Amino acid sequence: MNPDEIKVDHCYSMRPVNGRRIIVRVTKLFDTTRMARGETDSATMTTTVVRFVWRYAAYPTGWSTRQQQLRLADFALGAEEDVACS
Repeated sequence: MNPDEIKVDHCYSMRPVNGRRIIVRVTKLFDTTRMARGETDSATMTTTVVRFVWRYAAYPTGWSTRQQQLRLADFALGAEEDVACS
């Protein structure tokens, strides 16, 4: 999927992990800024982060109790399609 297609409160089917398909529900999108300082200059980098909960697709009840997070670009690579959150 493209990163601009990822939305809060939407669910996505992710590529299988260890042969098991997972469904994730995006709970928050936010920007984080990192600074890198060299000997003569410094630079800042802003990255969008996706926070989400997940469950195995085979078991429709029970979202994870802990939220996970990935960079938006990495999340978009693993997301296959928008699905119902039921």
